[in-house]
Order: sequence, then C-alpha cells, then structure tokens
Amino acid sequence: MPSATRLLDTLCFVINFAFATLFFMACVISIGAADNPFAFIGGFLFVLPVACYAIAEWLCWYRRRYWLFRPLGILNLLLAAFFVFGLVTNVGEAFIAEDPIDPLFLLFFGLGFAVVAGYLAWCGWRRIHTSATSSDAIPDGG
Repeated sequence: MPSATRLLDTLCFVINFAFATLFFMACVISIGAADNPFAFIGGFLFVLPVACYAIAEWLCWYRRRYWLFRPLGILNLLLAAFFVFGLVTNVGEAFIAEDPIDPLFLLFFGLGFAVVAGYLAWCGWRRIHTSATSSDAIPDGG
C-alpha cells in the first residue's frame, strides 16, 4: 500500500478504535454500576458488538486483514445513516415541541451529529472504495 493510504488507514484506525474502546468502557461501566435498569440493558446489548468492532478494526489495521475493509465500510455507512436519522428525528421533535428551542443547542447538537455522520460516511465510502480497487492486489484476502 502507498504511504498516503497507510497514513489514512492509521488515522481511521486511531479514531475508530479510540471511540470504540471508550464506548466499550462506558458499556462495561453501565453494566457494573447498574444504577438504572435501562443503562444496564443498553450496556449489556452493546458491549459485545462494540468489542467485535474494536477487534475488527485492530485486525484490519495491525494484522493487515484487508478483507475486513468492506464489512467495516458497510458498518461505518450504517452508523452514519443511524446518526443522520437521529439528527433528523431529534431536530424534528424539537421543532414540534411546544417549548421554545434554544438556537445554540440546535447549532451544537446538529453540528456534532453532522460531523460524526460525515466522518463515518467518509470512512465507510473510503473503505468500500479501497476494497474494490485493491481486491486484485490481495489474492489470498490478506
């Protein structure tokens, strides 16, 4: 792989792995603390998928299992769609609500969700595009 592509892969790995690890720790803490039954259930349902995602990121980057580019890219695109759905529904509910809307809240909330969705969409598109162009270069899948 060219060095620019490896640098982008490293950047994607660092960001995705760091957030997956933080989310995994939050799930474990919510399971261990068990102050709220909904937090316990949420942590219990997300701990295994988040751990699998972090392991897949590590395998893809460190072990150079390039066949994981496409599944991780699809997952990134699905997560981007989830964030866009969350943004649209929450902003829509805020506009429908009878209470006044704080424009600064909408700006930060919308910007935060848009940045995360944009990053995940870019990462997913890049991984799917990279896996399509480099599948001939890796005959045994990694």
